[in-house]
Amino acid sequence: MKRALLSLILISNYCAASSWDDIRFEGLEPGHTYSIDIGTGFFVNSEMIVTNKHVVSDCANIAVRGATQPQLVVLYAKDNQLDLALLKANIPSKNVPYIRNNYTEVKKDDMLFSIGYPLEKGESGEYVIKEAKVIDVTKYDDTKFTKIEFTDSVEHGNSGGPLLDKNSNLVGVVTAKITYYIPGQTAIPKRTVAMAIGVDGLQEFLKRNNIPYASSSTYDIFTNYHIDKLTRDYVVNIHCIKR
Repeated sequence: MKRALLSLILISNYCAASSWDDIRFEGLEPGHTYSIDIGTGFFVNSEMIVTNKHVVSDCANIAVRGATQPQLVVLYAKDNQLDLALLKANIPSKNVPYIRNNYTEVKKDDMLFSIGYPLEKGESGEYVIKEAKVIDVTKYDDTKFTKIEFTDSVEHGNSGGPLLDKNSNLVGVVTAKITYYIPGQTAIPKRTVAMAIGVDGLQEFLKRNNIPYASSSTYDIFTNYHIDKLTRDYVVNIHCIKR
């Protein structure tokens, strides 16, 4: 999925702007034009944030807000093949998601929820929760890790956000939006779907980097439709300020 992109000129008196601008432009030279890649991420423990690698590539500053006070974070680790990255924060989150251990039980038509900061929400800082359904669960040809195809519920800016089941367990990391076309009729979309990296790939990435995380096998014992009460404490809006 392409990143949401803004472009602006940092003016010399930006110190009078909001605290969010003060933080995301900290240390940058006034009078220059900066582009901003916008995405989503989530705390996986009290100090580490997971997102897509393509959201935080070549950043002069990486700023987050949402689950914590606005703050600058640093790129801690990345995996080009999995398209995953870890950001280290100084201000901790109040909560973290539980990664679903029995992810192999995710099936077609299961209810899911995508959470993120799409389009103009990426600039306003208001996150959106959308319901979706599983279309297919397969393996990436190169990594052999799971990918989840689900009904289109994402836009630019959702990249790196969590994909949750109806019990609020993490089942994937949103990474792409794919449009299929009718052969020979590229101007006519056949269907558009969303894609997420499955938790087996995420777990491998976290374990390789010695990152602790919470997990759970709870599923269908109860149904939690109050997703927002949990996600507000660990989902973040990410701005990658690029020179």
